[in-house]
Amino acid sequence: MLVTERSIHTMAEIRQYTQRTSKIGWLALIIAILALVIAWIAYNRTGANLEDTVQRQVSETLQATDKATEEAGRDAQQGADTVERGLDVGPDGVDDGTR
Repeated sequence: MLVTERSIHTMAEIRQYTQRTSKIGWLALIIAILALVIAWIAYNRTGANLEDTVQRQVSETLQATDKATEEAGRDAQQGADTVERGLDVGPDGVDDGTR
């Protein structure tokens, strides 16, 4: 690797570059937050309330999850019942009388 004169930096140059980069990062963060707030306000001005929309979506998702959980529980119980019936009958098709 060839080292040129310009690739060797003093600590002061590095510190100055880091401070400048940090300031740009903070400025970008502030601009992003302002853009988010403006977008939120603009969306609410369309007549729809974003908080209501999010709450409705969360509620619908919770209901769908509850339904899926209940169905999975029923399916698991049916599977367990089937296995239990198979165990009760025994491999020769005759109830072994243990239950």
